[in-house]
Amino acid sequence: MSKPRILVMTAAGKTGMPVALQLLSEGFPVTAFVRREDQRSERLKAKGADIVTGSITDINDMKQAMVGVERAYFCTPLAEGNLKAAAVFAAVAAEHKLESVVVMSQWLANPNHPSVHTREVWLADRLISLLPVTAITFINVGFFADNDLQPLMFAAQFGMLMLPYGNGLNAAPSNEDIAAVVAEILARPDGHAGKTYRPTGPELLSPYDMAAMLTRVLGHRVRYINTPIWIFSKVMHGLGFSDYNIAQFEQYLLDYQNNAFALNSPTDVVRHITGREPEDFETIARRYVELMPQAKRSLKTQLQLMVMLPIWILSRGPKTLPYLAKTEFSSEEHVMLSARSAEWNKAHELL
Repeated sequence: MSKPRILVMTAAGKTGMPVALQLLSEGFPVTAFVRREDQRSERLKAKGADIVTGSITDINDMKQAMVGVERAYFCTPLAEGNLKAAAVFAAVAAEHKLESVVVMSQWLANPNHPSVHTREVWLADRLISLLPVTAITFINVGFFADNDLQPLMFAAQFGMLMLPYGNGLNAAPSNEDIAAVVAEILARPDGHAGKTYRPTGPELLSPYDMAAMLTRVLGHRVRYINTPIWIFSKVMHGLGFSDYNIAQFEQYLLDYQNNAFALNSPTDVVRHITGREPEDFETIARRYVELMPQAKRSLKTQLQLMVMLPIWILSRGPKTLPYLAKTEFSSEEHVMLSARSAEWNKAHELL
C-alpha cells in the first residue's frame, strides 16, 4: 500500500525543511511548497521532493501544490498575509478533503494581542479547525531557541549576550525538535486529531542561565546584558529584519519579560511524541556555533561589529506602530498582552 502524499508549506524554512527531510527519509512522497528556488529547494529536490514554487496567498499556486495531497503541514512565515494564507489554504484543503493537517500555531495566540500577526494566528487556527472532514492537530509553540541565538555573534566576539528578556524564563525548543514532533504526527496521525501540543526544551532557563551555557560552549566568559527593546530593534533593523517582523517581535519580548512563556513549562511533548528527549540549550548552541562563521572569535569580525553597531543604534529606528494595526480595535482597552490576559491565562493553564 502506497504512502499518502504530504504537503509541507514553507518547506525551505526552519521547521519546514527538517519536516520535509524526515518524511522523505521515511519514504513519504512530499510536495515542498517554497517561495523561490535556491540551494534549499535543490536539496529537497535531490532527496526526492516535488517542488512547487509560488505564493502561499495565491490560490492558484495553492491549488497546484495540493494536487494529489492527503496530509499537510500548514506553516507560514512571520510576515504580512498570514490570515489570507490560512483562508486560501482552508478553501483548497476543503475541496481536496484532506485526511489530516498539522498547524503551526503560537503559544501567545489570542484575539486581543497587540501583535496583529498573533491575532491573525488565533483567527487562522479557528478557520482551519472548521474543515469538515479533516483531522486537525495544533502545534502551540512558544519562543524558539533560534531566537535566543540571533545575537550569538556578539556573545562570541565580545562576551555579551544582548537580549531584552528582563528576568523572564523560557524552556526554548530547537527547530529540529519542533520539526520532529510535526513529522511524527504527519507520518502517523492516529490519536492526534483535535489535540494541541506545545513542544519545549527540557528545562526553564533565565537569560543568565543561557549566558552561563554559552560560556561553556564558547570557552570564554559570556555575560547577559539586559538590553532595552528599542536598541535591540535597531540592531534587528540593521541586520535586515523587516519593520513588520520587528513590530511583532517587540510585543513578544514584552510577553517574555512578563513570563508568558514560563506558564506550564517545560512539557514532555517531544519525548511523548518522538520517543526521545528534547535537546537542551547547550546542545543547540554548540550546533549554531559550528555553523555560524561569526561565532569564531576574530579581530576582523570584532572590528566590523564595532563599526556597524553604533551606526545601527544612531540610525532611524524601524517604524513599527503601523504594523500592529491597533486601529482594528474600537478601544485601546481591548488590547492586551497574553501574560496580562485573565482569559488567556485561564485557557493556557489547562494545556
